[in-house]
Amino acid sequence: MPAYEWLKPHDRKNRRSIADAIDLLHPQGAWTGKIRVGGLKLPSQDVVGLVAVFAENDVAETTFIVTLPSAKQFRARRHDRQEIEIFDIFRLDGATVDGFGNVELVDGTRLRAADVIPAPLPTTVTELEWSILHGTIALMKAEQECYTYPAPFGQPSQALDCSKLPGLKGKVPPRKEILRYIAKQEPALKSLSRQKVADSLRKFGML
Repeated sequence: MPAYEWLKPHDRKNRRSIADAIDLLHPQGAWTGKIRVGGLKLPSQDVVGLVAVFAENDVAETTFIVTLPSAKQFRARRHDRQEIEIFDIFRLDGATVDGFGNVELVDGTRLRAADVIPAPLPTTVTELEWSILHGTIALMKAEQECYTYPAPFGQPSQALDCSKLPGLKGKVPPRKEILRYIAKQEPALKSLSRQKVADSLRKFGML
């Protein structure tokens, strides 16, 4: 199984285009690229796409990952046209990309100069609520179900598909088990209350 290596994940917000991702990938040698877009839906009902370019290097047996800002739309030019068009961000999901930044969507549409139009993530979720959510997912061993792609250490929210969370309703462990698990992983949260856990999980539609 190939290893995953994230390239400058903390600079994600400073990137705007597929070309920006390609600039990071060029020093990694020959690779084949694919774009993945995961949906993040929060209680505000706002849905944004979490965009990542995956570059598989067979020689290094490593898949390099470059993330771009969260977005609802992107702009690009079709190969046979000069005008810029606006597309839904989820049309990028599954697209292939080459070393020149040319993109081919799954429906065969060929694009160039693709730039995401950043859409800030909703800010109604606190760091504590994120910690409770991720801890509960880990306790349930539901990472593969809930995360669109492997997340870099400390940044699991970038890869989370919140639209999957209501499907966990009815499977959530008792609050005391969640509290015990979170306190073991994060001792600073050992005084967390059952009510806060319940309120946080309800916020994501898990209760």
